[in-house]
Amino acid sequence: MDVGKAIRDLRLKAGYSQDKLVAQTGISRSQLYFIESGRCVPRIETIEKIGNVLQMKVSEVIIYAENNYPTED
Repeated sequence: MDVGKAIRDLRLKAGYSQDKLVAQTGISRSQLYFIESGRCVPRIETIEKIGNVLQMKVSEVIIYAENNYPTED
């Protein structure tokens, strides 16, 4: 599952730019870039911060990622 791609999708669907999301979450722009590009896996606390801004629970973000970006075997 690719949580980063899911976060990018959810951010865009909610109408947020990267700059607007980082301003509201307190995470750095480079951290968000690394998450969305799949270069790092976000901690639960980071998913929670992003989810709060997007009005989603951590579990909803994870389920979205599982359903839309499953791990390829």
